[in-house]
Amino acid sequence: MDMLEYIAQQSASAPTPSSGAQQAPAPGSQSPFGFGDPFFFVVIGGLFLFMWLFVMRPQRKEEKRKKEMLSLLKKGDRVVTTAGILGSVANVKDETVTLNVGDGARIEFLRSAISSVVSENGTAVEVADSKPAKKK
Repeated sequence: MDMLEYIAQQSASAPTPSSGAQQAPAPGSQSPFGFGDPFFFVVIGGLFLFMWLFVMRPQRKEEKRKKEMLSLLKKGDRVVTTAGILGSVANVKDETVTLNVGDGARIEFLRSAISSVVSENGTAVEVADSKPAKKK
């Protein structure tokens, strides 16, 4: 049987409402969108949990780490900017940092433009490594 013949046969045998109004769903049946199904709410809750665990939480940790790194900037630190410019900190102000970029050239950047602090060999320094040691 051809697919079109099958569809025509099914539509001819389907009951049609006598009036133009749609029939109300039978009591106890689910809505066509699945909103009455408890599994729907479990899936939506799982999606929110996934987003929080794997997207929002790591992003907040990274923001906290960067904020702490920027607050610990001091004169003499070697840094990399978001544009990839290497330099050493010459002056630190509230919102800006002045960098020595070589041959006495100085450039002033916003603090937020500093992407990381680097060690002498060029590797990024973790925030925990750059904290001053506590005296006992």
